[in-house]
Amino acid sequence: MFTKIKDWFHNYWYYYKWGVIVIGAFAVILTICFVQCSTQEKHDVRIMYTGPHIFEINEKDALSNAFEQIMDDYNGDGKKSADIMDITAFTDEQISEAVDGSEDEELLIKYAPYTVKQVKNKFASAISGDGYICLVDKYWYDRLKTNDALVPLSDVLGYTPENAIDEYSLYLSDLEFYKFFPDSVGKLPDDTILCFRVLPTTASVTGQKEANKVYGYSQKLFRAMIEFAPEG
Repeated sequence: MFTKIKDWFHNYWYYYKWGVIVIGAFAVILTICFVQCSTQEKHDVRIMYTGPHIFEINEKDALSNAFEQIMDDYNGDGKKSADIMDITAFTDEQISEAVDGSEDEELLIKYAPYTVKQVKNKFASAISGDGYICLVDKYWYDRLKTNDALVPLSDVLGYTPENAIDEYSLYLSDLEFYKFFPDSVGKLPDDTILCFRVLPTTASVTGQKEANKVYGYSQKLFRAMIEFAPEG
């Protein structure tokens, strides 16, 4: 009996081994993807920062915590989660100002990965994602505005704040939210611009229903940021 089974297996393996290998490989890949998707923490909202700030250790956690203190558990999973997507980016002028004529190679190497040329593709990819609340330097704000990627403040808030820069934006530093959290939000450059990005057309591909939910959650947090007023 055992010999027959062994002979059958050898015969089967001879003719079908590549099929078994391919199917097995797909099964492993699908299992890994399933485990990663099921264990990955889902955020309520994502905030995208793009500008000349290099985040130090724990700074992103502190920034997330500040947002989580003023938001609700929008997706109802029992945990408030604000994910920070950071893209450190310096224009040539900002690098020149930071270096200030220095020929220190280590200083020049420090800024090399953060030039506009180096991060523009990362920025283009990021604005197709779900980071609808944008904290950006003027250089990147101008590009969002030029490409019609912004929503008027009045569409999100129902009004345009008196301290707005234009119909699409405000300075983050003009908000009480910025002043109330000096060790997190307040560490961002005071000329950081706050704006809200349109729902990308790619949302229909990645999942319109889920995208609409996150878009709505982001609008709620955006309003909470602008209308934040410390008690007392």
